[in-house]
Amino acid sequence: MADIYNAQLQPDKIDVIADWLVKQEGTGGIDLGSAPLEKITAYRFDDPAGEVGVEVHIVRTGDRVFQVPLTYRGEPFEAAEDACVAEMDHSVLGRRWVYDGNADPVFIDQLVRTISESTRSAKQYLVDETGTKIDEITEVALAYGTGPVVGATTFAVERELDLSAPAAEDPGRLLGIWEGQAHPVLLAKLI
Repeated sequence: MADIYNAQLQPDKIDVIADWLVKQEGTGGIDLGSAPLEKITAYRFDDPAGEVGVEVHIVRTGDRVFQVPLTYRGEPFEAAEDACVAEMDHSVLGRRWVYDGNADPVFIDQLVRTISESTRSAKQYLVDETGTKIDEITEVALAYGTGPVVGATTFAVERELDLSAPAAEDPGRLLGIWEGQAHPVLLAKLI
């Protein structure tokens, strides 16, 4: 389960995502000036060690929808220095280093495990400053795995999402559904 603090962040997550997203391959042509980035939803994976926050944002600009996996760490992660997206201040946890999840082994391990073991994204709970659970957060996406693929050696995360057609429930996929989305969407796959 993922514990979410009611905290102030500086800079805000949507600002961090916007600054990073416009610099990425495959996002050409987006104009955040005329169609500002807006959050649709998010889902999380648990870090078994409880050290790294793993959150995948689903955002929209105009008629395009993007998925942005981020990890949050309490100290710099030198093995992924080139994948550092930003630094932010968290009013409860202090300084956080934000990384592209595609380069963070915690995200990768949890993504592959979720797909291969046919499990789901983490339940999320609002917690107070002491870490005591207050309430489950249910207005989030549900991401779920469809089982292993023999011979798969890597993964691919869909950067831009196609919300128009239902995703096939073939093995080796991570699918997602959320309020307002009529059918499952392909989020990632083992290849």
